[in-house]
Amino acid sequence: MTKHIYLLLCLALSLCQSFGQQPATTRKVITQFYVRAVDEKSQELLPVDLEIRLYKAKKEYKAHNEPWLTPFMFLLYESDTVEVKSKSDGYYSYTEILVATCDTCPVYQHTITMEKKTPLFDNLKVNDVIKLDRIYFDQSSFILRSESYQQLEDLYKALKENPTLKIEIAGHTDNVGNAKLNKLLSENRAKVIHNYLIGKGIDSQRLSYVGYGQTKPVSPNDTEENKSKNRRVECIVLAK
Repeated sequence: MTKHIYLLLCLALSLCQSFGQQPATTRKVITQFYVRAVDEKSQELLPVDLEIRLYKAKKEYKAHNEPWLTPFMFLLYESDTVEVKSKSDGYYSYTEILVATCDTCPVYQHTITMEKKTPLFDNLKVNDVIKLDRIYFDQSSFILRSESYQQLEDLYKALKENPTLKIEIAGHTDNVGNAKLNKLLSENRAKVIHNYLIGKGIDSQRLSYVGYGQTKPVSPNDTEENKSKNRRVECIVLAK
């Protein structure tokens, strides 16, 4: 029985060779690599500008894709490292590095998830003052609360998207307590944000920080509601 199976395998291999074919295990697969972009929340398809670089193949592509068109496609003839840069109006730009190792899949689709820009940091001009209204600290402290990080990320992305943007980070307090301590507290709060951005890779030459304490109120310190308006952190655009 084993001899018969061996003979049949030899016959099959001989037939493959006679037709100029190779065994399936060594057949090279060409991958059709599709790229598209969608909105992070709605998952709707977006128009997108793409710049794609294949490191091993030393190829580069530029393309614009609309939602009603077939997603942009290029061919991969072997495993490669793929850099994908994407831009879409009203969204943050992205750069992704993908390791494409699917030598056995003829079709692959990569979906870029795009995040909308926050309106707070759009169309900035020199001397604009931006109130960071979702930055929170523990009471009488410069310890950031966890719910602050989303707006800090928005600020970081705005700085990353605009490499010439320079800002001053300004801390303010109400008039409760010692004026010197309030100034120090406001400075430390501004410094925390400054250090966070530097830790994310923003050049320190683009950032400055200052604490004004209670010296620049935006409302009278006569009610708790008005005092809360004075306890704030702002960004002032120094250069754009």
